[in-house]
Amino acid sequence: FLKSWFVSWLPRGFRGNRGGAVTTPKTAHAEEEPGRGKRRRVVARETRLQQEEEGASSEPETRPRPPPATPATAEEPAATAAGAEARAQLAINIRRMLAVEAERRGRIAERIGVQAEGPILTLEDTFCDIDDGSAKSQVARKVALGVSQSIVEKRIRVCSGFVIRWNDSTSIGTILTSAALVRPPCGDDVRVEVFLPSGDISICQISMVDFHHNIALVEVTSNFKLQEAVILKYIIDKGDVLALGRSYEGGLLMCSRGEISNRASIFECSELLVSSCEITMAGTGGPLVNYNGHVVGINFFEENQTPFLSMAIVFKCLEHHQIFGRIIRPWIGFWFTSIQMVPLSHLEHIYRKFSDVDNGLYISNVAEGSPADIAGICQGDILMKCGGKFLSTAPEFGAILMDKCKETMEEYDQETNGDFSAKRITVEIVIKRENDGSTIEKTISAGLIEEFNYNR
Repeated sequence: FLKSWFVSWLPRGFRGNRGGAVTTPKTAHAEEEPGRGKRRRVVARETRLQQEEEGASSEPETRPRPPPATPATAEEPAATAAGAEARAQLAINIRRMLAVEAERRGRIAERIGVQAEGPILTLEDTFCDIDDGSAKSQVARKVALGVSQSIVEKRIRVCSGFVIRWNDSTSIGTILTSAALVRPPCGDDVRVEVFLPSGDISICQISMVDFHHNIALVEVTSNFKLQEAVILKYIIDKGDVLALGRSYEGGLLMCSRGEISNRASIFECSELLVSSCEITMAGTGGPLVNYNGHVVGINFFEENQTPFLSMAIVFKCLEHHQIFGRIIRPWIGFWFTSIQMVPLSHLEHIYRKFSDVDNGLYISNVAEGSPADIAGICQGDILMKCGGKFLSTAPEFGAILMDKCKETMEEYDQETNGDFSAKRITVEIVIKRENDGSTIEKTISAGLIEEFNYNR
């Protein structure tokens, strides 16, 4: 068997034609053993005779014959050219896709203010600009240290927060932070850890979330009393302030100084004000305090400035949650901003018609079919009063609306058993018309909504 296999796999050059003798190369072993070459010739002759009897070719059955070459035709050059053209078009498409992806990434990087070659801002980045040795920084350092025992840090997503309530009988502290901590895609089984001022890390429970105002409450049990922050429950729209926070890694106290400014935020919540403090993402949910150490708002991260929600609005939300177990707002259907925050290029157009208007809310858009649209409110109108009170900032209008909701809910609570979806509130406002500058009174019948929050 081995001899037959050896002969059948000899190269073509060593084989004879059909009917001829099979030729094998002479080796040193063949010269030393003459009988061995004779045996090979006998085997080769027997193999050849067997193949001729079976009508097979000189190729063995175990080695298939390659297919005959296809003769060249005139269509081959055309097919080759078509294939080359398809490959070139594919390369062009791939380059276009890569260019589109690079442009998309560039737009995202530009929007968040991060250059491709610059440092990447992470959740754990810290901030502090009160160590320059100036007289103002020395005052800021004392204020920060005085408030520091109320400031905590939370994770899985990293946010700062501060203690707003302590219960001596249960040893449970209530912490105010940002709803970004549990914003989707977090599920119901989210776990929140709190880094306390003592250095301890505790597991806490989420008790309330309001996604519209981006605030959340968490409760934590502590073996020692947590210091409550001193909070101002009215709107502060000017003055020097400090943005505080605490890093999760190491629990470092962070502080940035600035002032409340007439700027607009990129976020959709109209009640937000802005300070010139510059924080990192780790400072989201931390307190904004004045130089008396009183908390005036809760901070959110934005590049080059810090939007904050006034504690006056925060406590309206907490009051709703405590009384009704939910936070309900009216849907009026227009977007507004303080005239003091309108860009100069657009403010010129407003002053041509309202030269005597220094305060009020500029209505930038009205939803078609909304309660405001039905009441005749138009884009470009100036909202001057609500409920008999003059308006100068957006939080003032938001606070009035939430008080109106509270009154309405207290009236309907008994008869509706907590279902306010079919009830409406009446809002009395005074506006200046954009088209002729006239001052008129309007009544808006608004519905109640609560889809921006959930409670546990």
